[in-house]
Amino acid sequence: MTDARRGLDLLLAAAGLDPAAGVQAVSSDRLAAIPFDPGLPLLILAADPGQDPIVAGTLPGRHVRSGPQAVLAAMYPHGHPIRPLPAGEPITVDTVDDSILRAGDWLVPPLPPDDNLASPHGMAAISARLRAPDGCPWDRRQDHHSLRTYLLEEAYETVDAIERGSPADLAEELGDLYLQVVLHAQLAAEAGDFDLTDVYRTLGAKIVRRHPHVFGDLAVTGVEQVVANWETIKSAEREEGGRPPASFAGVARALPALPASREIQERASALGWDWPAVEGVWDKVGEELNELRAAAVADPSVAGERLHELGDVLFALVNLGRWLGIDPEEALRAANRRWVERYAAVEALAEKRGLVLADLDASAKDQLWNEVKAG
Repeated sequence: MTDARRGLDLLLAAAGLDPAAGVQAVSSDRLAAIPFDPGLPLLILAADPGQDPIVAGTLPGRHVRSGPQAVLAAMYPHGHPIRPLPAGEPITVDTVDDSILRAGDWLVPPLPPDDNLASPHGMAAISARLRAPDGCPWDRRQDHHSLRTYLLEEAYETVDAIERGSPADLAEELGDLYLQVVLHAQLAAEAGDFDLTDVYRTLGAKIVRRHPHVFGDLAVTGVEQVVANWETIKSAEREEGGRPPASFAGVARALPALPASREIQERASALGWDWPAVEGVWDKVGEELNELRAAAVADPSVAGERLHELGDVLFALVNLGRWLGIDPEEALRAANRRWVERYAAVEALAEKRGLVLADLDASAKDQLWNEVKAG
């Protein structure tokens, strides 16, 4: 038995741990670089006092923190104990510092599943608990179809946090969005279809496969070639998976119209179906506007023609946005928000001047609007 193995056995005995039940052991210098889970006991081993701290980097996903103590404080709740080995009085993870961690051996007791909140496994355990026979009646009643609305709502709230929220708001909304992933995986696991392991593995394999210029030896010259390669690989995947080989078969039918239109046109461009220059796009927008104007003054009973031409105008504008590097969904959301904010400012200005906005004529309303817009 080596000295290292003998020393580890002594620490396990001092901690009262059975390795067969699961335990983690890592040097304090590598603590920030190791994907340990607080759901298992953690042995933190003393660093070599004769060496400088190892620069091991930090684990992606936890790398907003630096240093072992900061990682412990993020992974465990405030006041969670950490005990020196082989014997000593516990202190707490929020009071220990990096130098103390390096100087000795430590035991960090495991967290119960419901308290293991900063771990990838924590939310999965909470979701399973909600779906248990004695869990939450609302959660137990859900299925994939009933959760669709919440998935879309959380996606839009995440977008709103990106546009207007703070970093804390975005972190919260990303969590709500991730909850939907966990819930769907839990439902699938109960049916014996798949679990989060399959979600992680499928996603990781797909991203690696679609980035041969990063994880392989393919050389690319720019973003355009990356996009073209991406579409080629996706097309091959659809054919291998037995799905229709049509270039646009993978555009989700549930996508809102603006992002769906943008995806269709980006795919068309990647396949070489595009204007040679933006001038042709401007001309197309003008052409479609003229056709809409003609349809608008034609027989009003022919509503389908107006619908058709308005759709063509929107489709052409989405393409123009793509050429200008503008996301049409983002542009329209910004315009909606800007209009609502200006209207609120007009209401406030009218109230400040003792005016009743509803009683003003169009000219007076325009004057207030223009003042707000100019100011």
